Amino acid sequence: MDATDKDAMGLRSLIDRLEEGGERRLPPEPRLSAALGVSRSRLRTLLKQLEDEGAIWRHVGKGTFIGPRQAAVTLDDAGLARAISVDDIFSARLLLEPRLAAQAAIHANAQDIDNLKDCLAEMSGATSFVQWKRLDDRLHRTIAEATHNPLLLILYDTLRSQMKLGIDARVQEVFGQLAQPRRSTDVEHEGVVAAILAHAPERAEQAMRDHIASVRQNLFGSH
Repeated sequence: MDATDKDAMGLRSLIDRLEEGGERRLPPEPRLSAALGVSRSRLRTLLKQLEDEGAIWRHVGKGTFIGPRQAAVTLDDAGLARAISVDDIFSARLLLEPRLAAQAAIHANAQDIDNLKDCLAEMSGATSFVQWKRLDDRLHRTIAEATHNPLLLILYDTLRSQMKLGIDARVQEVFGQLAQPRRSTDVEHEGVVAAILAHAPERAEQAMRDHIASVRQNLFGSH
């Protein structure tokens, strides 16, 4: 493993520890660079990489926060955000994410495929729920990125911000306590990625639809 990979893994591990402790905001850059033992310029490169992946977001004047960039509705219209139900979230997921998987199967390039494979490999070796959940988020966003459609990526990030508000606590309650749902989800992810790697859009779409239905069943039972 080269120094670049070690620096990135160190930053991801630090973020995992912060999230496990309930922190949502990263320390200021001077403290962060000292904790990681990297230069400020190197740290900014790492932070930009994570921001591009949707793992963190920055608010000018307020700091850097863990998770995808918050959609405007969650920041500026709290009443509307509260009106978005779990059913709304899963209905939107079932409309959007299978189509993203299908588009990824059509448009994914070699780098996208490598990113998906790497994500699956890291998930299989995850040692904590927080690490597994971060990789789960990363996998789904990597699929959205593989569409190479910036508007679809914006739609996905908007949906993801609502998922964090509406269902992430329940995800931790169910998937954080029991290993079996995580193992089943890993297998479902492998099916989605295999279809994308095979450039089989219909199969990728159905695999993602089945995966989201399975997650909903695990979280809330039959609907």
